[in-house]
Amino acid sequence: MSLIILIIDESIRMPKIRLFFKENIIQNKPLILDNDKFHYLKNVMRKKENDKILVFNENEEWSGRLQLEEKKVVIPENFIKRSEEAIPDIWLCFALIKSKNINYLIEKVTEIGLKKIIPIETSYSEKYTPNYQRLQKVCIEAVEQSESLYVPKIERKKKLSKLLENWDPDRVIIFCDETKRGKNILTIPIQEKKKIAIFVGPVGGWSSDDRRELKDLNFFNVTLGNNVLKVDTACIVSLSSIRNLL
Repeated sequence: MSLIILIIDESIRMPKIRLFFKENIIQNKPLILDNDKFHYLKNVMRKKENDKILVFNENEEWSGRLQLEEKKVVIPENFIKRSEEAIPDIWLCFALIKSKNINYLIEKVTEIGLKKIIPIETSYSEKYTPNYQRLQKVCIEAVEQSESLYVPKIERKKKLSKLLENWDPDRVIIFCDETKRGKNILTIPIQEKKKIAIFVGPVGGWSSDDRRELKDLNFFNVTLGNNVLKVDTACIVSLSSIRNLL
């Protein structure tokens, strides 16, 4: 009988751990782990004293060494990379959906990459105030997972009419039209470095009042295909399509 020995590469078996910090990262200057980060490292990921993780802010990424026994900090040691690829100046303005679905939406569009996320109130959208602290946490976790550096800004919800007041005429609106009267989103002429805002309507569609708010603005009326998409799916498809065009 032959004996087979399997050697498991820990770097393959274990997921890469990346943690986001708002502050500047300076070599050998400790970064304090808050209770959530400490719990995640110690109790979820079973990390030990002197284990290595990655730490980053919106500008750069470092490898760091954990000190969990007394100080509950991570010590940045080696610079890895600086942010070089600029995130396209894309806003996602989506009609507020049910709270149980909004986390998934935020997570996925953050993984794709954009500058700003704006929940909007339209005639037929949901009417509630999202938990912005929770949504920002979802955003950060998605950036940590996707190996990006930039954390999108999540704005407080706005009524459509309020959002469009004093609208920057240089920011082109991609209006996702559920009536399928627009051009296919993949065929619109978007120039690189253009300022863009994607508008995705609610489950009940855009009302005639909503459409009147937009009539005097610079926008492309687009369709996302023949199928009827849920709001979160439409956000993901439209953002992915625009990112591919840039």
